Amino acid sequence: MKIVTVVLALMALTSLAPAQDLGGLEEVTAGNFFGLGARQMAMGGAGIASSLDGAALYYNPAALVRVHRIEFQIGLTHQKFSNETTQPGDRYNGYTSTINGGDISQTKTRFGTLNLTLPVPTYRGSLVVAFGVNRIMSFDRVALFHARDDSVGNIIDDNARDFETGGIYLYSAGAGIDISPNLSVGLALQVYSGTDDFKYDYTHRDDAFSLLTTTRNQVSEDYFGASAKAGILARPNSNVAVGLTVETPLDWQVKYAYDQQFDSANLTYEDAYQIEYDVQRPFIFGLGAAYRLGTFTVTGDAEYIDWSQLSYNDNPDMEALNDSLAMVYRDVVNLRAGAEYQIPSAGLSLRAGLFSSPLPYNKAYIKDDRSGYTLGFGWLVERILMLEGAYVHGSLHRVYTGPNGVTAEAHDTYKTFYFTLSYRY
Repeated sequence: MKIVTVVLALMALTSLAPAQDLGGLEEVTAGNFFGLGARQMAMGGAGIASSLDGAALYYNPAALVRVHRIEFQIGLTHQKFSNETTQPGDRYNGYTSTINGGDISQTKTRFGTLNLTLPVPTYRGSLVVAFGVNRIMSFDRVALFHARDDSVGNIIDDNARDFETGGIYLYSAGAGIDISPNLSVGLALQVYSGTDDFKYDYTHRDDAFSLLTTTRNQVSEDYFGASAKAGILARPNSNVAVGLTVETPLDWQVKYAYDQQFDSANLTYEDAYQIEYDVQRPFIFGLGAAYRLGTFTVTGDAEYIDWSQLSYNDNPDMEALNDSLAMVYRDVVNLRAGAEYQIPSAGLSLRAGLFSSPLPYNKAYIKDDRSGYTLGFGWLVERILMLEGAYVHGSLHRVYTGPNGVTAEAHDTYKTFYFTLSYRY
């Protein structure tokens, strides 16, 4: 999220320009996993070893072998995103701060999932092919920065509103096959495509000098890339499953367009330009395990990504920033765990989970890493129809450090609902 740009613009005129700041090094796709599959998201986002439906195409294509009937899956998401900001008060001598923060929220309902899973008749074992379109990343965010200082009726007021929207869709085709009674392998070919649209409106008002300054920035980024994901699923006995996945590096092709309009009492100008460059995302490794005892299942995933290997390519000006990227970003381990309890007589499954999904930036930019909890259900409406829902509550707390240790903070909270309907023939 380009929230940093807003902080830069706001603090530049309030003597709080950040010293420790991501600035233009913030890559919106890094560490951005919106999630898919109501069953998996209800269990903390874990699915490498426990997936039983078409969403296995993403989580672990080897787990597709567990789908024994033709399945058509469709899903929607609904998210409420809230942002709260706080900034230091009393910015100017002789002035008293009356406002030094802001809060804002938005809701978005989006298409999330469309998967088709097709078992292929075999002499023994299982062979399943699948195709899917899933909204895998979300850029829907808002932020409000507001600082006001008063000195005997002379007001200095800074107000910035940040709006960002868009997302990345994942187009996948893959298959899973049993190579022995207890071992399966799978492969998915993946194409990522989407757009990030960002804009902010900023005003600076100083009554003592009768000054009003307004700025509007708009950024649009088109993303396109492709990768492959391979998986293994081992089932040593009827109670235990272990999965392993690896996704190849992804070369994002990015088309970046920037437009700025600035207006004040003495100066008006507009600046616009476009550039193209590549961003290379590193390997992603995943490990998952699931244990089932009767109607009770527990599952957990660990995913490792070394974001310090993120790099720019095919643009000399962007490539000059690669050393800075390595210093700003870090490696992370995403942890996801959940449980499911089935009530066969009611055709009902109850689910819950926890997750920790650290931000990819160094600790200097983070106060509280991203984490949260999940809840959900599955309801077998009829033998051929399954309705599933999940609720995900997550939060993170960013910090921006300026001169003399003065900091501004942004606290994001999101509440997301996932609904999936599966028809099995």
